[in-house]
Amino acid sequence: MQARVSFRLGAVFGLIVFISVIISYLALGRQLREVLYASIGAELRRELALNREMLDDASLRARVEADPDLWADRTGAILDLRVTLISVDGRVIGDSYIDRDKLSRIQNHADRPEVQGALSSSFGEHARYSSTIKEQMLYMAVPVGSPRPFAVLRFAKPLYDIRAFEAGIKKEMERGLFFALLFSLGVVVLTAFFIARPLRRIAEMAERRMHGDFSGSIPAHRRDEIGMLARACNFMSEEVRKMRRSEEWYRAVFSGIREAIVVTDAAGDIILLNPAASRMFRLSGAMFQSRPLSMLEDPGLRGMMERVHRERTAVVKSEMVVTTVKGERTMQVSSMPVIRDGGFDGSVFVLNDITRLRNLERIRRDFVSSVSHELRTPLTSIRGYAETLLDGALGDPENAQAFLRIILQESEQLTALVNDVLDLSRIESGRIEYSFAPVDLGRVVGQSMEVLGPAIAKKAVKLDVSIPPGLPLIHADEAYLGIVVRNLLDNAVKYVDAGSGRIRFSAFRTGDSVQFDVEDNGCGIPQQDLGRIFERFYRVDKARSRELGGTGLGLSIVKHIVLAHRGDIRVRSRLNRGTTFSVTLPMATDFSNGKT
Repeated sequence: MQARVSFRLGAVFGLIVFISVIISYLALGRQLREVLYASIGAELRRELALNREMLDDASLRARVEADPDLWADRTGAILDLRVTLISVDGRVIGDSYIDRDKLSRIQNHADRPEVQGALSSSFGEHARYSSTIKEQMLYMAVPVGSPRPFAVLRFAKPLYDIRAFEAGIKKEMERGLFFALLFSLGVVVLTAFFIARPLRRIAEMAERRMHGDFSGSIPAHRRDEIGMLARACNFMSEEVRKMRRSEEWYRAVFSGIREAIVVTDAAGDIILLNPAASRMFRLSGAMFQSRPLSMLEDPGLRGMMERVHRERTAVVKSEMVVTTVKGERTMQVSSMPVIRDGGFDGSVFVLNDITRLRNLERIRRDFVSSVSHELRTPLTSIRGYAETLLDGALGDPENAQAFLRIILQESEQLTALVNDVLDLSRIESGRIEYSFAPVDLGRVVGQSMEVLGPAIAKKAVKLDVSIPPGLPLIHADEAYLGIVVRNLLDNAVKYVDAGSGRIRFSAFRTGDSVQFDVEDNGCGIPQQDLGRIFERFYRVDKARSRELGGTGLGLSIVKHIVLAHRGDIRVRSRLNRGTTFSVTLPMATDFSNGKT
């Protein structure tokens, strides 16, 4: 403990001192550089102004124009500067650093920034590396001659003295930094040694508390800050013991509740979520962890909670659709404000998922409505023709036979409807025991064609069956696979035109599955109806379906059987062009025999 505290305090204070010295070092170096630049710049400006005034004198100007290089050499030697005279067209006509015979080989200086500045605004300044003398230089230039300048006077000074000065400062500051670090580390280690001793007992006791051991207490006889810390630790330990007992009790209660419970505080933040609510809204963290209300993604639920918090009212079994991890669910929401010391202290929300209940109620209503409608139509027809017969139509043999055939047809429709409802009920309830075995699809198709032969012949429908030799056997219940094939073929026969109808049954292997397609050239299905054709009692053309004897349950039965076989069914259709149903079922293997 003592070593750890010493190390941490030393590291922190040492880092602070180190950063402070580095910042001071960088800031001071930058300021010194700026001061030196400013000092050199001011000196050059004064010298330039003085020499410019001197060159305005006609006699001196004449001597300079006669031998500009000589004047530049003398001036440069006196001022210890590089002095250059540049004609207005950019030619160097005099330079204190360059011999007279080499002036003609110097590059034209018209493009130099300081020269351009002098000619355009009476003063130019620039700092750059000089390729002529191989040194970083500070250049300043002014035009000379009045009223029209005859040349540009440029002074330049090397900046090596700034670097030398900076190097010296850097060395001194590095030495100061090193000693400052040594001193600060020594002070920190001594400070940590004296502070760590009385804190050791408190730390050891706190570590025991952290591991759940709340026995004993920390001696708190001291009257200084450490004594105050010890008394505070003892008080907090007692409070933690009480809170842990309360939390364990609350956790046990809330964890056993299936409904989602959300508790907010007076500020509107969530302070409690039971496990059901955490799972429902995908909110991680502890049960008693504070969270902002904005973490609830559903805007409707969040808005309702904000309104309840703002108005400080109660909600009694209000139903609303809430987005959860399971998608949109119907929730029954109740809330109660929490009053403490006469003031509002938050709200408790209870969310009960009644989606299944409402779905069951909707399914029951839809089923009763659909069955009632399907039963009412043939019963009304039977009753009407029976009453007609009783009213005297029995004496007319020709009409009586026609009426009796209609009654027979409607009764057969009722029987088919009842049988389909019973079959669908058994399939959906899972009470059917399938006998899975390797099944030859060709044999099942042949049996279905025999059953549907009269209907196919009556409408003169062309049926083309394409099952390749060697097609793998299907892992299925043969009887229920026959129902799937017959229903799809019967559906195709019903919705193709007599005489011109064509139906194609094809099968092929795809991976570890067998797929068969039932394709017809019938009236097709509108795109908006494709997603609902597998629903119970759903018909695209209700009048034509009833005329053809359909119950509206065939495709629903097919889908449930295919899903029970761990298969898949898809439909593609184009209006007035035809429809294709594709069924994929698992291929049989040597070990596929069995019941489920």
